Amino acid sequence: MHLKMGGTSTIRWIGRVAPLLLFGALWQFVCSAHVVDTEFLPTPAMVVAAMGDLLSGGEIAGNIFITLFRAGAGLILGSLCGVWIGLMMARSDKFKAYVTPIVGGTYSLPKSALIPLFALWFGIGNLTAIAAVFLACLLPMIVNTYHGVVTTPKVLIWSAEALGTTDRELLSRIFLRNALPDILTGLRIALGFSFVLAISAEMIASTNGVGKLIFMYGENGTYAYMFAAIACVVIVAFLADRLVLLVTGRLLTWHESAGAAYERRVS
Repeated sequence: MHLKMGGTSTIRWIGRVAPLLLFGALWQFVCSAHVVDTEFLPTPAMVVAAMGDLLSGGEIAGNIFITLFRAGAGLILGSLCGVWIGLMMARSDKFKAYVTPIVGGTYSLPKSALIPLFALWFGIGNLTAIAAVFLACLLPMIVNTYHGVVTTPKVLIWSAEALGTTDRELLSRIFLRNALPDILTGLRIALGFSFVLAISAEMIASTNGVGKLIFMYGENGTYAYMFAAIACVVIVAFLADRLVLLVTGRLLTWHESAGAAYERRVS
């Protein structure tokens, strides 16, 4: 039994790594065949060497920490506000009537287009990046929280009210608990937005961070280092996404279908 499980895990691991190996081999072939000049598209070996240089010099570590701070701060603030607004929209028709036009009007707006405006308001630095991330993370949290609350089964609400549950207890024990899978799905979507907007803001209105580092390397023509910085961001973002999935699987153990699905993704 253990041998069978071990073999299944190995096959699953190989299946996940194989696309990356295929992508690397295709990348190397394109460079070796001179389809693209290696000055503009460095080989994987050149990128790995540049990444090692960045890590050993400590330049990438400090900038990644700055980017993580900006992305994390915007994500946390946007998530908290988004959950509250989504909950209020689901529970109050008047509040929904006031907020829906604003949410609908800004949902499809490219958030990166507002970065120059934020730079004028907040200056170059942390506030501009955090504001851009906040706005990007706010909307998916609102939409997912609202959907999770309004889909709460009526029988749960009636049963809780029949047992004497107060309105405040209904929010935490019934509505937010039922909406938790949707909220965590929104959090995962917002996590991706947080990295995109933080790096975009750093490219436009910052003197540090990974986004500024990528922009500087690209502007100077040191593309191996530019790709290395991008690879570092991809790795960090992937690990953050795995962490969200792991936490989601733990929080949704009571929810059989959602908990099992997230556990399979993490394993």
